[in-house]
Amino acid sequence: MGWWTEKRFRMIQNNLRDIDACMDIDKYVETLRSFHANVCMVGCGGITAFYPTRLDCQMESRYLRNDFFGNLLQKCHENGIRVIARFDFSKTNLEFLSKHPEWFSVSLEGTPVLFNDTAATCVNGPYQQEKSLEILEEVLGKYPVDGVFFNMFGYQTKDYDNHYVGICQCENCKKKFREFSGMQLPVKEDPEDPAFLKYQEFKQSTTEALLDKIYRKVKALNPETAVCTYSNKNVDLVRNESNSAVDRPLPFWQMASEDNVAVIRGTYENRFSSNCVINAVDIFYRFMGVSTWLNKLRIYGDMASGGNLDWCIIGGFETYPDRANFEDVKEVFAFQERYEEIFDKLKSVAKVLLVKFYGSGEAQKEYRGIFKALKESHILFDVVDGQEEERLAALADRYEMILFAGQERLSEKVRKRLMMSNCKILATGLSFEKDPDTLKELFGILLGEEETKRGGYLLTEPKAIFSDFELRDWIYLDKRFRKILPIGEGKGYLPQILPSMYGPPERCFGHAYTDNCSIFVRNDKSAYFSWMPGNLYESHGYEDFKAVVVDVAQKEFQITSFFETDAPECIEIFLDQCGEGEYLFQMINASGCNGNVFRKPLPVEFEVSFPEMEIEKIQELTSTGKKKVLYQGRLKVTCKDMYKAFLIKGKIMRGNKADEAFIYQE
Repeated sequence: MGWWTEKRFRMIQNNLRDIDACMDIDKYVETLRSFHANVCMVGCGGITAFYPTRLDCQMESRYLRNDFFGNLLQKCHENGIRVIARFDFSKTNLEFLSKHPEWFSVSLEGTPVLFNDTAATCVNGPYQQEKSLEILEEVLGKYPVDGVFFNMFGYQTKDYDNHYVGICQCENCKKKFREFSGMQLPVKEDPEDPAFLKYQEFKQSTTEALLDKIYRKVKALNPETAVCTYSNKNVDLVRNESNSAVDRPLPFWQMASEDNVAVIRGTYENRFSSNCVINAVDIFYRFMGVSTWLNKLRIYGDMASGGNLDWCIIGGFETYPDRANFEDVKEVFAFQERYEEIFDKLKSVAKVLLVKFYGSGEAQKEYRGIFKALKESHILFDVVDGQEEERLAALADRYEMILFAGQERLSEKVRKRLMMSNCKILATGLSFEKDPDTLKELFGILLGEEETKRGGYLLTEPKAIFSDFELRDWIYLDKRFRKILPIGEGKGYLPQILPSMYGPPERCFGHAYTDNCSIFVRNDKSAYFSWMPGNLYESHGYEDFKAVVVDVAQKEFQITSFFETDAPECIEIFLDQCGEGEYLFQMINASGCNGNVFRKPLPVEFEVSFPEMEIEKIQELTSTGKKKVLYQGRLKVTCKDMYKAFLIKGKIMRGNKADEAFIYQE
């Protein structure tokens, strides 16, 4: 295993411009040290070479005066800072177009894809397939780089202005796709077109094949070099981003860092999260940073979720015009550095597993709504990528409940493994509606016709389960709903109320009660929601949709946490084991979040108890050291800032003995 597996790192990514090739390296390294960074990512090759290159397939920065990258690498290593070399093979200089037209992508109009003085290269062309490896061989043969990162890896259908250029129509793509499928290359993205569906497979196959070739090349040159890009395969560090865009549809996803780290941490044992917190408000506006409080929220989200710290600006520090977020980054990085031995050893104790499905926008909303519902209810959970079925099957006995939000299908192997396990299964967002085998075997149902029509409701019965609805008998039903057809014994909850007449108040009556349940619970093993509570919660924000999911988890399935608290929903709570008999209890105070506005958090006071733990000692982790706190059955917490953490010494107990499921192992 490499250096990236041993410790959580603190990285700053400086996306260098050509003009930065002459910046003061000593000052740069000094600033990195002031940030408490122990890794940096800087430009190296591809679009621009920031070192003297002998290759005729890339151009040096015209501002290069000496070996900028080599000197920076040496100086960083002398100061205990690792360097990840950044490459971008998605484009190259326009000057190469006339000499090597076979390197480049071709738009639907039959023209090269140009942007400023660059032209887009094709995944299947000789530049990415061959020349990229020559560049890597030159760099890794010349410099002891600690890692390599590839920007914009894979197929690009839009340029930097978000202009759609379409499916690449170059001769390489046409030939390879014909060999792959026996079909003509499609000219438009039509989900109903069999050729386009095959093209989707082709894109994935060719992208993975190229990355595999690059990965093997890098490891042959230096196995201690970490490989990183926006992929879950053939990498050591999985790259994600917490970023913003001025045109992005609302609602704002404030838990992007926690989400991005959690799914990598929960899915892979040999790949690690590098979730980059982008300082900029948008790719168009790289020289202004987001709100200081949003920036801080994202970095704390990385750290509290057990990930590496990763933060990015464009250019160097001295020339960057917005320094408002610098001190906050230093604060979080310094805290992680002080307690890095704790953060390096985090092990989840969650009893709930949320499965992430990378599907449509509606499925994404369902997942995010359930993610937020669990967070706000202070239910500890891990996340796993739903496409990694081997991992999902292996985790079946690790959790008390596995929750699917919009998942399309399960393989027979996973289905059987879940049936054999003792875990409860909960599914929302019309999961598996095109997978009748899973519906029948796991949930004991089939689905009838779609019956969604605005003006309908759900009856909040039985009240023994839905106790939050003492004063609210109906909740509205929107988005999609399908009638549940039970094929075995079970219990039906939240029956459908049909819409009445609609119009002036004088005619708004006549709602018909039905026996069409919207939740079906089978043998205390599984619960199926034939509608979209997560999507509704994410889209509309009514707590009713969160409450019905949480009520089923807690009251029907008896899911508990290792702690009890009266903390408000704006407090995110994290609990991880960090050594034998030691636990890290963290919280993020998101009270300053108001939609897409982020302000200083309000001071929040609450109490926490640990009924499933035998507590010996609790210490608060401060910026200056550990501080012992009083615990007499309850921990009183005053959270004045955005983040707080406690180190707990004790044992997780079940009955009168320590739970063997949570014995710490390195």
